[in-house]
Amino acid sequence: MTRPTLRTGAAGRRARPHVRLALCALATLLIGAGMTAVLPDAHLQALNAAGAFNGTPINGVQNFVDKLKGNLVWLGGTAMGLVIAVVGIMFMAGHSRAHDIALRTIAGLAILASISGIVA
Repeated sequence: MTRPTLRTGAAGRRARPHVRLALCALATLLIGAGMTAVLPDAHLQALNAAGAFNGTPINGVQNFVDKLKGNLVWLGGTAMGLVIAVVGIMFMAGHSRAHDIALRTIAGLAILASISGIVA
């Protein structure tokens, strides 16, 4: 009768790097959480000291951001119009999940409408 032995072959060596990776990830998360608890406003204080929130905006960057906002609003409006049309067609066709999709669309519209307040 042979005695069972421990696996020391390739399968045993492959399992160890995953454990090490998991331990490194856990240690990184713990160190990051500790640094955030110890220095919560360090980045904001550094930006304030550098004058990041004072003064007038740069004209070229402000123009780019305004055009980008306009394009995103147009894209969002077009996408929402398409979604509303598709949901309407689903209602007319008698789709069983049309009500669920309509409620999710309304919730998405509410989130998009309030995103500027959330970001600010």
